[in-house]
Amino acid sequence: MVLKQNLNTKVIYEAIYNLLEIANTNLPKCVYDKLSELNYKGKENILKNAHLAQSLKRPLCQDTGQVVIFLEIGQDVIFSGNYIEDEINAAVSNCYKEKFYRKSTVQDAVFNRANKGDNTPAIIHTKIIKGDEINILLGIKGGGAENMTTLKMFNPTAEFGEILNFALECAIKAGENACPPMCIGIGAGGCAETAALLAKKALFTGETLDIEIDDVFETKILTAPTHIASLPVCVNLSCHSLRHAAAKIQNGKIIYEPKPPGYKDIQILTNAKEINTSDITAFETLQDGDEILLSGVIFTARDAAHKRMAEIIEKNEILPFDLKDKILFYAGPCPATPGEIIGPIGPTTSKRMDKFAPLLYEKGVLATIGKGNRTIKGLNRLYFKAQGGIACVLQQCIKKCELVCFEDLGAEAIYRLEIEKISLKTVIL
Repeated sequence: MVLKQNLNTKVIYEAIYNLLEIANTNLPKCVYDKLSELNYKGKENILKNAHLAQSLKRPLCQDTGQVVIFLEIGQDVIFSGNYIEDEINAAVSNCYKEKFYRKSTVQDAVFNRANKGDNTPAIIHTKIIKGDEINILLGIKGGGAENMTTLKMFNPTAEFGEILNFALECAIKAGENACPPMCIGIGAGGCAETAALLAKKALFTGETLDIEIDDVFETKILTAPTHIASLPVCVNLSCHSLRHAAAKIQNGKIIYEPKPPGYKDIQILTNAKEINTSDITAFETLQDGDEILLSGVIFTARDAAHKRMAEIIEKNEILPFDLKDKILFYAGPCPATPGEIIGPIGPTTSKRMDKFAPLLYEKGVLATIGKGNRTIKGLNRLYFKAQGGIACVLQQCIKKCELVCFEDLGAEAIYRLEIEKISLKTVIL
């Protein structure tokens, strides 16, 4: 006689809720240890951010991403209660609201990109396994790294070295967009969708490859059988936070993987030039590559806000605020908890705003702040690179926050920020 586990799905809700907080606020110990060993510029900020996120119980990154769940269910488990996926999505919705995490999911990819307001639905991959246990692996994927995902259908006689070169090319192309040092997940086999799924899961559970790639702290791979004529390969990247957590349910009890130990604070020293946004002439002397500490007033504005501003300008209507000599920060913060000035905040990928940048510079924008390289050149305009993936560190630099306009856009609304000594690198576009 086979013993079966009778389980109310409320236990699934509890596990998912807790795993979300663990994954969003704790840098995995294995990642912390590897990053500590790297000789990487900006490492100190990453380690300090890990300390702040853990001690404040706030997200490592303002992009609290899409929730991806690998759910393994023993075939001998008997469920009672609500539908499992309803419980999972209720846990996501409630956790993201109650913990003041950023909600980044829109209603529909093409036809209605209004923010849903609760970060659901989670992306759930379910597999039936033998026995009466349940295994849950939960990952948080932000847009910057996820957007660098690449699929390639190789010739079936391709050598393994070609696959590694492909992964290297993907990492180089991603650059700062994926918040390096990054983790590479390689999935190979099955059909195209299998390779993509394997690549995602490889980030968290794949076999580690003993190779060294600049700006990469780890490369992992998962493989599967495939057609004799096919060799699908997908590369999925993760930022340095590699946010994930896991648990299993046995006999109705949730068993979580051990949480990382408390991380120590890191002191950061710099001799960068200090500039205030009120001193417009100071910006005229900046050269490509200059590192600065910026204080003063800036305005957040990212994808949806840029689109709306462009539409207003094209209609010859008046913008809600004057762009002349303003600095736009490509950022969408987490909601602030009671007592916070602003939630964790950091730069998003700048090149997504490139189609709007010439128009807004023409309307008087002094400079922009964001993450990664850009496609626009020859404008002779200022762009400042900010380090990605250190949202709690940058949160400490915000001294005042006021809503300006587009409140309906949620995290993509425009805010006026008073900042103090944000570390940036100058780029002349």
